[in-house]
Formats: sequence, structure tokens, C-alpha cells
Amino acid sequence: MTRPDPAVLARIAEKLELLTRVEAEHGFGVHIEGPAPLEPIADLPGVAEVYSLFQRLEGDNFRFHAPKEILTPQAWAEHEVDPNDPMGSPLIVGYEMDSVPPGLRAEIRGGDPIYLDREDLDVYYMESSAYVYQYEHPDEDVEFTVIAPDVATFFDEHVLGPRYPELTSVVFGPAATEQRLRKGRHAGEYADNWRRLLIAAGLSS
Repeated sequence: MTRPDPAVLARIAEKLELLTRVEAEHGFGVHIEGPAPLEPIADLPGVAEVYSLFQRLEGDNFRFHAPKEILTPQAWAEHEVDPNDPMGSPLIVGYEMDSVPPGLRAEIRGGDPIYLDREDLDVYYMESSAYVYQYEHPDEDVEFTVIAPDVATFFDEHVLGPRYPELTSVVFGPAATEQRLRKGRHAGEYADNWRRLLIAAGLSS
């Protein structure tokens, strides 16, 4: 495992600054909080470095914040791996929020998680029902989708960049990427306020 390219980290930081400015101008209703420096963790090269660039990113469909296991080196050292977890106790790097009613989002962390494999550092999505099935049938294959080879690429391309529609499609299905608002000041635009922000910033389409 190698450390992330400093240029990628710098690009993520620049995108976050741009999105913060554009959100302040347009008021799409997304949340961008940060940065929140974390100490690097040798076992997870690049992960704490990426999450040091923000505290929370949240739009209509997703919420991202640092996994609790990496908030401090002590938290990582004390974290126990579940020997019975068929997926190797992956870290949760974010959640889909579409399934959580807006009025309950302050109380509920999120819906289905997006995972980071602690061994190869892939970021992947797996429905909760598939995860439960894997627990019950550890010798059978279940469906999951690798989204990015590392967390830096994931945020640079799929959360803050042109591949955001792909992320939406993987988690919610292709039709979700085309959902439009029917009324209001953004009528006719994409229903997902994070995507509208990325478009306004020139980072996605």
C-alpha cells in the first residue's frame, strides 16, 4: 500500500474550497464542514489524510465523514476486528441518505453504508440485505460493487468530480441519476442538490 499522491489531496482541498464558495453563493442546502486534521495511521495510508480535509459532506443522497475508528491512533489501536465478519470488518466511509426522512437525519447516521476494505483499501458498495445474507451464508458469493481503488480517488472523482452520477447509479440505480425537480425555483433541474452544486461549480454534469 502506498500513500496517496499529494497532488490528489491538493486537488480535493481545492474542490472543497470551490464548492464552499459556490454553496455560499447559491444556497443549494448541502453541508460542507471542515477541515478537521487527523493523525495519519500507518495501516491505512492516505485515509486519515483525506478525511483531514473535511468534517462532513452531505447532500440529499449521501453523508460522508471520517470513520470513528480513525479519529485517533488510539481509537484505531483499540478497534477490534470481528472474526466472524465475512467482509473483514470494513470501515464505513459514508452513508446513503435517500432512505432517511429529512426530519430524522439529525438522529440517524444514515441508510446503507459505503465501505472501505481495510486490507486493499478499495471503496465499495454492498446492500445491507446482501451483507446480512453473507453473514448467514459465508461460503456463498454475494454481489457488491467496487467503486474506487482508494479513498482519495473516491472523493476526488466520485464525490467531488465527474463520476458522481456513477456513484448515484451504483447505490440507487440508473433511474436515480435522471430525477428532476417538478416545482420550485430549481424546477427542471436535477433533484439531487449535491449534483446541482457540482454542476454549478463546473465539476460534474
